[in-house]
Amino acid sequence: MLDFIKQKRLIRNSAALCLVLLVVSCGTGGGANTKTSESNAERSESNAETSESIPASPSENVAVATPIAEKKYNPGHYISMNPWDTDDNMLNALRPGVAGLQIRYHWKWLEPNYNEYDFSAVEADLDLLAAQNKQLIVFIEDKTFNGEIPTPLYLQANYTAPNKAGGYTAIRWKPYVIERFSKLIDELGNRFDNHPAFEGVAIQESAHGFTQSTLNAYGYTPAIYRDALIETLLNAAESVPNSRAFWYMNFLPGNMSYISDIANAVAPAGVAMGGPDVLPDSHSLKTHTYPFYDEFNGKMTLFNSMQYNSYNHEHLDASYSTTYWTMDELFQFARDELHVSYLFWNRKAWADPSDSYTWSDALPVISSNPVFNP
Repeated sequence: MLDFIKQKRLIRNSAALCLVLLVVSCGTGGGANTKTSESNAERSESNAETSESIPASPSENVAVATPIAEKKYNPGHYISMNPWDTDDNMLNALRPGVAGLQIRYHWKWLEPNYNEYDFSAVEADLDLLAAQNKQLIVFIEDKTFNGEIPTPLYLQANYTAPNKAGGYTAIRWKPYVIERFSKLIDELGNRFDNHPAFEGVAIQESAHGFTQSTLNAYGYTPAIYRDALIETLLNAAESVPNSRAFWYMNFLPGNMSYISDIANAVAPAGVAMGGPDVLPDSHSLKTHTYPFYDEFNGKMTLFNSMQYNSYNHEHLDASYSTTYWTMDELFQFARDELHVSYLFWNRKAWADPSDSYTWSDALPVISSNPVFNP
């Protein structure tokens, strides 16, 4: 798909020491002048060819213009804000030891119409955080867990589908979706990559949440999805050459080993890898997901996130004196077992159940450990 993203990549990397073209999910298709009509989207998709029998090779990575060591790197604790949080909530979250905020934005909020971008909310959030000498990570949502559709209108009919959580997810492996999502991040990078408070952009969890019938209807295979994620992440890294691309991975339905393929392919581009759950007693995560943190410790910047269920995660070992994992225990697990240097804490302001924890219970841990695994 030699769209404008890859043409831009050629220009950017002509001055670099080396240039290797990415050949994962290659084809031809629309670029900056792509029309909104379905026929053009279908042509872009039908011209793309992905071979499941040929895995992506890290040697095919494109050299990035900015060495990884020169990218912004402000590790530590970040508070993940809720969509309903106000500016006052944001300022209140900037407690001692907090490096910045991660803020969620639906794709359709940033691109309300085809090729029309509205970054006013991001700009306002950056201004607020820059005034406090803090960082912003822009978390782009193409998946929801409620009835709201996160994608722009022009993608909703044929490139977004209901998921098992009661929300919607973009059909991420479709070439047209890859192209449009990459264009969004490129526009963000053009606008904010040089802003000192812009730490980077986060890509939502790899678990798409579709039923098998939905996967069949949209031509899903694990290898096609693997290649799509590699292309999306490399495009993102290219679009924010001075900042970070954060990849939330947890599950890749059909072949979990492809997580390793993806990580190997994008690590040289400086992509940070992590996930949405710090749940030490989760059998599924311990079995399928957490081993990747050991595998890529020292090879990639790693992160993880305290979701709402982290605050009421019960001990399975009866020898602990508390019912739930404490904030300090969760932090130590993330630091020592998952080897993270960025840790995100959802701003959960209520205890559920009432004897569990909230984000305020994490504040002493945050202030006492502002930097870890630097």
